[in-house]
Amino acid sequence: MVKFFCKVIIIVLSHCYIIERIYHNMKKQLMTITLGALLVSGLTLPASTPVEAATSYKVKVTTNVLNVRSGPSTSYAKVGSAKLGQTFTYLGATGSWTKINYNGSTKYVSSTYVKKYSSTSLQTATAGKLLVPTKGTLAQGYGPASGKYGYTFHNGIDLAAAKGTTVQSAAYGQVIVARNYGAYGNHVMITHTIDGQAYTTVYAHMDRLNVVTGQKIAKGGKVGTVGNTGNSFGNHLHFEVHKDKYVYSSSTAANSVNPYTLF
Repeated sequence: MVKFFCKVIIIVLSHCYIIERIYHNMKKQLMTITLGALLVSGLTLPASTPVEAATSYKVKVTTNVLNVRSGPSTSYAKVGSAKLGQTFTYLGATGSWTKINYNGSTKYVSSTYVKKYSSTSLQTATAGKLLVPTKGTLAQGYGPASGKYGYTFHNGIDLAAAKGTTVQSAAYGQVIVARNYGAYGNHVMITHTIDGQAYTTVYAHMDRLNVVTGQKIAKGGKVGTVGNTGNSFGNHLHFEVHKDKYVYSSSTAANSVNPYTLF
């Protein structure tokens, strides 16, 4: 009798072992089938989504000297000044005034005399459309003038530099004028097409010319050297930028633009 019960127990245990093995095998197959289905259906772990870089803004001063004020009006106190070409972090705008970070605090400048541009953590602000044509010090800016020299609006900028300093082309283009004539003395005019817009640049009062009419010139190519020819009172480069063709006016901007808005 004992032997019989022992055999029964052995048989039961054997069946339990077989059932357990079958259960584990089925579980393994079920997991394999499920994972396969997930892969086919695309329900795998999602790939990381690229994070868009945050955009920030800066402003660049486009006039010789710009007053910085404590609030958005000329009635607010002047707390400092900014020079031509200086840049500041843009914090917003109030009417015709731009809010900037000035020495770590919020101040205001006139929006008329700053140029806003964007930058991101992935890509800095794009380079200017034009190169500064020579290394020099700003002697006279763009805009209204006293009339002392026969004009009440200065259509370009004057960059004072030593005689012989290299003058370079502000952008790729074609020379349409290269001669010594009139108030400009030795001067060159170059036409360009930038982002679909036509421009004409003028380089005046030079000592020597290194280009001829009809010549194509690379951005940064040598145009000539700084001098003191024509109606000039010291070595400097007079530089103008015109939209489309060259149009001169002694009293208005005509089609000229402030070069510092394109540097």
